Amino acid sequence: MNNSKILDKLIDLWAKDKLAHFYIVQPSPTQENPREFTRQWIQNFLAQTIASEKETSLESAKSKLELGLSDILQISKEDEFENYSVSDEQFSEFNKFQNYRPLELKQRFITIDDAHSITTILSNKLLKTLEEPAANTTIFLLDPFRKNILPTISSRAIYLRLPSAQSAQIIASSKNLSEFLGGLELKEDIIEAVKLIERDRSNIMPLFDTLKGKKSLELEFVEGLTQYVNQREFDYSTLHRFSQALKWYEKAQVFNNYSPEKLSGLMLSII
Repeated sequence: MNNSKILDKLIDLWAKDKLAHFYIVQPSPTQENPREFTRQWIQNFLAQTIASEKETSLESAKSKLELGLSDILQISKEDEFENYSVSDEQFSEFNKFQNYRPLELKQRFITIDDAHSITTILSNKLLKTLEEPAANTTIFLLDPFRKNILPTISSRAIYLRLPSAQSAQIIASSKNLSEFLGGLELKEDIIEAVKLIERDRSNIMPLFDTLKGKKSLELEFVEGLTQYVNQREFDYSTLHRFSQALKWYEKAQVFNNYSPEKLSGLMLSII
């Protein structure tokens, strides 16, 4: 899925009032000027929602966004290497923002640049809001350098990974799962483990060993599997098997079942 399709999907969810409450946005590792690219991408999304709701041009919407709207809070800093501070006034505004209902838009948005700059102390103060923000509020953490975000934060988010043009071409032309996951720029050891399964369905343990104890990596892998299935023309029986396996995976997560039991059905339903 290329960037424009990801954006279109997000706009569609917004139009249907089905946006999740918390996303982490990451550009491709090969993206030039990733910090500026990620900022521009989220600005474009916000502008499109404003243009649609206010029935105005995109340029007019961008002007409104630049001037500021009461239902959009954007937290940023000049120095990408500087950590956010608990005493930062911007996070005081973040807390106050939760106390109000939408005034100008049907949906309220918070964007936070440089997600890697959120310290452990600050993240602990943000956790409750990230888990359950105010009604009709969606939070975007921008992670331009794809650095390790604290698990307490990342486990609560849906990742939006924006592929580069080159990666999008790989995804579009991929003949099998390993090529597709390569286009999504998953870790190389995951891709190599998937290649082993493609050669021999019984050789699934290396994948389990790669993912064992790495919850965020496992979720990223399952997300990649789902994208792969959505973009391939599988027959009905394959789609049904994957759908049932995905339901079992989601149900099994509640009971913390061991990963191989959850993942094997997903993998073997499509390979």
